[in-house]
Amino acid sequence: MRVLVFKDRCSRVIQIEFDDEGTCATAFHRNRQVGELRLDRDTYTNAIPATLLDLKIEPAYQRSGIAHTLLAFACREMGGPVSVDQDTCPSSPAFESLCRHLMLEGVLVPM
Repeated sequence: MRVLVFKDRCSRVIQIEFDDEGTCATAFHRNRQVGELRLDRDTYTNAIPATLLDLKIEPAYQRSGIAHTLLAFACREMGGPVSVDQDTCPSSPAFESLCRHLMLEGVLVPM
């Protein structure tokens, strides 16, 4: 397991734990889960190392940068951008906006 500790935009200490397979990351604040990221790793191709399956952030933490940090850390750990199929991911204006911003940064790439 890999652990990342950082302060979010609201100065809350957030701990992110990645599982050994690198397919799930969980964000905690004061030992309470506030976010989760699930990826599908394709170990057979080198083109895109992982695909975003789901991203959930507690409403009170949505604007604090946790989603961005989860995906940026996953991107760094995978050695490349994470792909996203917006047709299969949860649909909401906040999620679509997050995807647009992360695509501009090169963290996410469309499928």
